[in-house]
Amino acid sequence: MNRTRLAQASVLAATLFASAAHGAVIDINGGSAWGGWDLVGSAQTNGVWVAGSTTRDYNIYRTRFTLDASQTLGNSRLANGAAGNGVDYTGDTQANLFSGSWQAGDRIVGVGLQYTGGAMLTTLFLHVDSGGDNIFAASSVGANDSQFSHDVGDTASYVTSMPWVASRHQTNQYSIWFDFSPDGSIPSGNYTFPYGAGPTNDTPIRSFAILGAGEQLRATSAQYFVNIDAILRSNGGATYGEGAIDDLTKLGFWEGDETLGQGVFSQQIFAIPAPGAMALLGLAGLAGARRRR
Repeated sequence: MNRTRLAQASVLAATLFASAAHGAVIDINGGSAWGGWDLVGSAQTNGVWVAGSTTRDYNIYRTRFTLDASQTLGNSRLANGAAGNGVDYTGDTQANLFSGSWQAGDRIVGVGLQYTGGAMLTTLFLHVDSGGDNIFAASSVGANDSQFSHDVGDTASYVTSMPWVASRHQTNQYSIWFDFSPDGSIPSGNYTFPYGAGPTNDTPIRSFAILGAGEQLRATSAQYFVNIDAILRSNGGATYGEGAIDDLTKLGFWEGDETLGQGVFSQQIFAIPAPGAMALLGLAGLAGARRRR
């Protein structure tokens, strides 16, 4: 999948950690409900948008929480290839929440998309910009002065429902960059994928989506979760090379529909977290402790 097909992007300079964390149990259901989430904007807002197409419409949500042992998923997971009814979700399962790299007590950041109008989703790249210096908004919607790149320690998670993968809206590949890439595309290289090129619970990412009515591939909403503690554990143990998580880190994504000819895509970026919030959450202390070991 060549990421140079990115056609539109958006940036949101809001922080994921500026407000108090939500309670232990939030809505994890692919987007059929948004209890415990904050609405933070849409795909076509000045200061949010990065580049390319200006026609995709969706609302953007965010959340942060500590994973509680009582956390459950809503609705019933559809089998791969089943047509959607507009309610049930695809992606990870209840068992995925407490297996592999995820543990009760871990700190989670969530990003949600709820499509409006006729737009729907097949494919997403979730990008952790560890230095906060690789993704920048355009000066206005339609302007061509943005930036979307990858650098050492940045990560991206590939999620798709297209037929060339065995999963539906489940994280398919988790990539880590060891050198600069101007666009994150396959030809530009400079990344590795230590967990392989298929779904596995070893990755720190989980994803869920709601298929559109009668759809096998396209979703009307989606939720993606990054486990910060799982990243810190792998960086301190298996040394896969993820960059430091601190108050410079940004969490971004680009999304799109690959059933529309060559594909139509857009992108968002969030600051993660606000200055000083890391100390409040104890992440800086945890990272320091791992470096001292």
